[in-house]
Amino acid sequence: MQPHRNWMIHLFTTLAMLLVATKASAADRPNILLIVSDDQGYNDLGQLGNGIITPTLDRLANEGTRLTNFYVAWPACTPSRASLLTGRYPQRNGIYDMIRNEAPDYGHRYTPDQYAVTFERIGGMDEREVIIPAVLKRAGYKSGIYGKWDLGALRRMLPTSRGFDDFYGFVNTGIDYLTHERYGVPCMVRNLEPTEEDKGTYCTYLFQREALRFLDEHAGEEPFFLYVPFNAPHNSSALDPKIRSSVQAPERFKAMYPPVEPETRVTDRYRYGTPATVATPQARRRDYRAAVTCMDAAIGEMLDRLEAKQMLDDTIVVFFSDNGGSGGADNSP
Repeated sequence: MQPHRNWMIHLFTTLAMLLVATKASAADRPNILLIVSDDQGYNDLGQLGNGIITPTLDRLANEGTRLTNFYVAWPACTPSRASLLTGRYPQRNGIYDMIRNEAPDYGHRYTPDQYAVTFERIGGMDEREVIIPAVLKRAGYKSGIYGKWDLGALRRMLPTSRGFDDFYGFVNTGIDYLTHERYGVPCMVRNLEPTEEDKGTYCTYLFQREALRFLDEHAGEEPFFLYVPFNAPHNSSALDPKIRSSVQAPERFKAMYPPVEPETRVTDRYRYGTPATVATPQARRRDYRAAVTCMDAAIGEMLDRLEAKQMLDDTIVVFFSDNGGSGGADNSP
């Protein structure tokens, strides 16, 4: 048996260095669309026969290459993403654990002032680290990130301070999909400024909208690096245990799966502090799958836009999960 290859953390940085070193002409600079899901299980693809609905991801697997022995650098969100963007192992780039607080798991509500000085808000990746878009910029690439950043909330640590040209998304490990709050505190940012402009709109729709806007502005005009790190199908970070115990998903995607009964149950598990009403395992599985299917549809819109612009053949499209699944996920075998 060959050893497992943890090669993704080197792939994009190597490609970026080659494009810069060879001074590639415009015709030789492929576009890059990098899509990352959040806590999606190894087995959660429709083509694997488990009943999940993912026609776009199945298409990518069938028309491209499916890597069955592929590993990321760390089994948690923050270190995995830092390694992807720097091309360096967590022990070298300094992000070898989550940038998060533990208290919210017990329903603790911070005031904005209290939250502002917690590790979630002041921690981040060392500013000396060089990430992919900063290197690709030297080869003439435009870059955008729409979704989950998770590598620092201070202005000097945000994507547009690190090499990206455009950013819309949230800065920490998880949010409520509709309020865009992290345990009661707003967390969405456009470039360097906090924003609540889209409060009430499901996150996946927003990241799809921004990615399509980026493609309309840049596809065909200049080579691009488009990074879409969805928060789907990560559990919600709402304070209400009924929401926090599952994955938020639009009703029309829930309706694509068999109905569930009962939807909720009462638990006294320690993480909720007191007896609480939470989603049943069956409801959590249904909601998780619906969130994946919604994300799949958003990815399909991006591919359709590239095809309409006759740019799909000039674009490297890569999809993977940041660290494997939890909650309603299936990591078998």
